[in-house]
Amino acid sequence: MLGKLLVTLIVGGIIYFSWRNQQNKNNTTVEQEKNRCLPAPYDQVKPPIKLIFSVALGVIILVTIAWMVYDWKDQRTLLEVQIITSTSAGNHYIGTYQVYKKDLQERGFITKDGQIVRIASNERLEVRQLDAN
Repeated sequence: MLGKLLVTLIVGGIIYFSWRNQQNKNNTTVEQEKNRCLPAPYDQVKPPIKLIFSVALGVIILVTIAWMVYDWKDQRTLLEVQIITSTSAGNHYIGTYQVYKKDLQERGFITKDGQIVRIASNERLEVRQLDAN
């Protein structure tokens, strides 16, 4: 998750510095044209490139931060996990555990209290979200 943020910042930085380099090149050509005293009305109206890049970079950063907060909150969702063993005589209930969503895996989980639970092939999990009261 931090890697995605760093990649976004690196790409934004590369775009910003390449834009600054291009602006410096354009400024030197504009100065050369002014020294020649040639009228250039098309150069007088400049598009707000800096503003556009700043807004785009700001939006990218805000969306990245919002996504990171949402993902963090989603992974901290508390679930109730029930383990049920299937036998020839019927289903047998083993226990109920509270687990964070980030700690739930296909064949095991880590409880809220830190207990590691592994699931056998003849057992199944029933998972439901706990109410956030």
